[in-house]
Amino acid sequence: MVEITLPIILQIVQTVGILVGIIYYITIMRNNQRTQQLQLETRETQLFMSMYNRFQDDFIGLYYKIRDFEFDTLDEYLALIEKEGEEFLRKYQNLSAFFEGLGVLVREEKLNIRWVALLMSAPTRQLWEVHAPIIDQIRELINVKRGMSEWEYLYNELMRYLQEHPELES
Repeated sequence: MVEITLPIILQIVQTVGILVGIIYYITIMRNNQRTQQLQLETRETQLFMSMYNRFQDDFIGLYYKIRDFEFDTLDEYLALIEKEGEEFLRKYQNLSAFFEGLGVLVREEKLNIRWVALLMSAPTRQLWEVHAPIIDQIRELINVKRGMSEWEYLYNELMRYLQEHPELES
């Protein structure tokens, strides 16, 4: 028969104490990970909503105007831009930069393409499709080979996502 002595009891208590400490530490680490994940998701949501609000505040009127533009050649495009004037060109460049920014955020996985599909599918798609016929000519004109490439990436990712989720097709 095993005799229970004070050193054995102390070893058992010490082992139980270590196990409780490890379990407590693991619980705290999991809670911290969950908290960090929630904070990240909240920041991502805030980022997207600020971008979405910017689109609504600054570009919605321009979007309705541009989506109805029709041009097949670079000359027609340039004539349209010139006709609209310098203020229009500035807003137009800001709108292009906006979609470039969205594309970067999606590419770098800072923004979920699903959110773009849910709230901004039509403008993302329609505005890119207006430009698609002459995009290479625009890149050559502005002498930037990657000009609007992030917007193009955004469009391609959106189209891929919409194919995978036809219920979101507008």
